[in-house]
Amino acid sequence: MSAPLSRVYPERVELARRNLLFQVVPAVIVIGLLGVAGVGFAWSSAIRTRHADTQNYSSLEKRLQQTEETNAQLRGQLSVVAGRLQLTPEDEVEAQRIADRVRGMDAQQIAKIDAELRSELKAEASATELDTKVSNTDLAEVTAKSHKEVVAVQKEVTNAKKDMQATADELIKRLERNQHEIELLRNAGQHTDYDFALNAKGAKTTLAGVTIVLQDSNVKKNQFNMTLLFGTTRLVQKNRSLDEPIFFYRPNDTSPMELVVNQLAKHRVSGRLIVPKSSITTASTASTPPSP
Repeated sequence: MSAPLSRVYPERVELARRNLLFQVVPAVIVIGLLGVAGVGFAWSSAIRTRHADTQNYSSLEKRLQQTEETNAQLRGQLSVVAGRLQLTPEDEVEAQRIADRVRGMDAQQIAKIDAELRSELKAEASATELDTKVSNTDLAEVTAKSHKEVVAVQKEVTNAKKDMQATADELIKRLERNQHEIELLRNAGQHTDYDFALNAKGAKTTLAGVTIVLQDSNVKKNQFNMTLLFGTTRLVQKNRSLDEPIFFYRPNDTSPMELVVNQLAKHRVSGRLIVPKSSITTASTASTPPSP
């Protein structure tokens, strides 16, 4: 029977043990290093995961804040529009329903609805503006027409006033003429009437010591210019009217003479000279030479 190896080959057994130790120790070190690396990798992954979660949470918070701000803006715009358009309760309910829909939408959908609402509001505003322009145009036309009618009425009133004034003046003249004729009738027999007619410019006639000279006549205005001559006196009568009495005194007369033109044509006039009896007596006395 053979002897044990350790006894036969002691150096070989020791060498084998040492070789085994040299193989195990590096393996243990490598395994330890791999474990540390695995822990580090797991810790790094955990940190990256936590950072990503933090970023996602921050992004969600920002989106939530933006959504709330958008909702607040939409509510404010809706309130302003409701105040301007004076929405009915049914319109407010519809607006509330749209707001409820907006709460569950993302930013792109909200922007789309906002654009649609803005388009509808712009269309309604354009229609309202068009109605306002049409109303303003109608109002301007009515105002212009009313102004024209008022001007026409004022013109008619002015013309009526002128006609009434002319009629009143004519009535006053007729009244004065009638009064004058009544006065003549009352004083009938106390004066002498002399008729005259002047048929050309510069024509003249002498009645009761008075020379009457026609200067000119205006048929359109019923006026004439005339000169009266007696003694050394020269009386110029300008722009005298038809049927207007002209009173004048001669020297030593106690009553006035009266001259009236009652007919007038182009370069022609006719009328009468009324001489009181006292003037006739004075004229006769003045023309009679004194007795020796």
